[in-house]
Amino acid sequence: ALHGASSSCQEVMLTSERYSVRRLPFSPVSDSDVAFFEHIMPGRVITNPEELKPFNVDWLKSVRGCSKLMLKPQTAAEVSQVLRYCYERNLAVNPQGGNTGLVGGSVPVFDEIILSTALMNRIISFDKVSGILVCQAGCILEDLNEYLEEQGFIMPLDLGAKGSCHIGGNVATNAGGLRLLRYGSLRGTVLGLEVVLADGSALDCLASLRKDNTGYDLKQLFIGSEGTLGVITAVSILCPQKPKAVNLAFLGCQSFSKVLETFTACRAMLGEILSAYEFMDEKCMELVERHLKLSSPVTGT
Repeated sequence: ALHGASSSCQEVMLTSERYSVRRLPFSPVSDSDVAFFEHIMPGRVITNPEELKPFNVDWLKSVRGCSKLMLKPQTAAEVSQVLRYCYERNLAVNPQGGNTGLVGGSVPVFDEIILSTALMNRIISFDKVSGILVCQAGCILEDLNEYLEEQGFIMPLDLGAKGSCHIGGNVATNAGGLRLLRYGSLRGTVLGLEVVLADGSALDCLASLRKDNTGYDLKQLFIGSEGTLGVITAVSILCPQKPKAVNLAFLGCQSFSKVLETFTACRAMLGEILSAYEFMDEKCMELVERHLKLSSPVTGT
């Protein structure tokens, strides 16, 4: 519905006649603003319209923003400087990770400044005894998993966009992924966060202690907050040991009730070592055969 917004980006009408999305009274980005950002992060301020195109459009190419400026900080201190300045100047900001989302939440609606975590991709530490990884928010999920596998561990999260999604974005969207059955959600595996709030103040909750019963669990506010409360700049996450063996079964069931019965049987036999249980119906299989040119190993299901 947002696709094809007017060039002024002042107003976008949705399909519903009941309301419209209007640009709030944020200040427009000026040349002096760009000069300030260039001063604090030289060479990492993008204003070229062609370079900005892929960051203004979501992965499905269904929604489009009109940002004229993207910033690529490398540290939490730079994020803090940027947000403090934008807060004082009343400039709108759109945090963006790998831009792999399917609901349009990672791209601007109007002319917001895109704050990319792409260069915040440093692994800070990993403890082989506890399995706790501390890294910056822009680390790509698959890169983290490859790093951990060399240490005999894996990420507790796995999903289709792992080759380009950022761990900070995973946390900000509370991504579920394929390993949730065995390792739980990010609300249980994320131990701590470093976050920069909208006014530029930093919140250091980057705990690396699994059993921490003290005070308020502030990190939970930011897990799943979609960047509305602050920008996640670093993550502390508990990583499980890499399984010695992985087995996969592709089963054909006659009905959905049989799918549920099979799941119950698998869980009873395999217990906590069951990592994932995915379901696709006949129509999905037809699409796979048609578009990916693969053949189904089972028939009549």
